[in-house]
Amino acid sequence: MTAHARLAALAAEIEADPGALAEVRDEGDALANRPELAEDDAALRWRIAVVRAVMAAPPDGDAVRELYGELVDRYRARPDRLAQLRPLGDEIRQREADGTLARSLVARSDRRSRPPRR
Repeated sequence: MTAHARLAALAAEIEADPGALAEVRDEGDALANRPELAEDDAALRWRIAVVRAVMAAPPDGDAVRELYGELVDRYRARPDRLAQLRPLGDEIRQREADGTLARSLVARSDRRSRPPRR
């Protein structure tokens, strides 16, 4: 089985059973971060599946927003990928609004360069 096929299979596994995330997270993350797969559709599918699995059983109030923020940062320069993430962000906001997901504010560092303060 190719790395791409394995990653797609792992994503399908946690899409079907979010509780399986703990068992396959290390392998899936390692595959998704391989240089030849990092920008692949299977890697995006894996990362979205991870966020959805964490949404099903968040370990803390910040976990979902942190993972989503990392996704947005990763794909910031890719409008096509950001468009694929938008429905996930909408779902997170809706769940926060209806109380099924904790509301949180994740402070992220500003990655733009600025002149030093005097």
